[in-house]
Amino acid sequence: MLVFGLVKFFVWNSRVCFDEAALSSFIMFQLPQPLHQLLSVGRWPRSHAEEIRQNLTPLVPLACIKQLAPEEQSLYLFAPPFHTVAERAANNKFWLDQMSAPSEIDLALDLGDFGLGSDAPILLDYQAGRVEPRVLHLHWANRGRDNHWVETAPNFEIFARVLGLLPIT
Repeated sequence: MLVFGLVKFFVWNSRVCFDEAALSSFIMFQLPQPLHQLLSVGRWPRSHAEEIRQNLTPLVPLACIKQLAPEEQSLYLFAPPFHTVAERAANNKFWLDQMSAPSEIDLALDLGDFGLGSDAPILLDYQAGRVEPRVLHLHWANRGRDNHWVETAPNFEIFARVLGLLPIT
């Protein structure tokens, strides 16, 4: 999936799909190759139906989740198209609230969430680099008053390997 200008598009099953509601501003996001691999083999949700199935059959064991985020109990991965933080903020005021530490994030795609609900997001962060984005999650502290984005993994491949989605090499 690429995000460019005000039009988000992605190639899925050799079809180009457009999302003209995208709010990103002339920025291009390239998904990491390991994410493409996981999507192509069905190890990452590819549709809303596959996404919802995680509620009954988790894709990742709790022990793997705890390696990345010891305070968390579950993981919910989103299916494409992935949304930018700006898109999420336009439809959900949580993203603009101080609880979500909005000043700490900018160029990012929302990949999923730790826990129940949507208050522990997992982001693919492009601020430090467009080629190999790091993975962040929102760490809650002091009942939501001192939340901060913390690095979950230095890149997507490590994130996926620790979760057991990719084989360990």
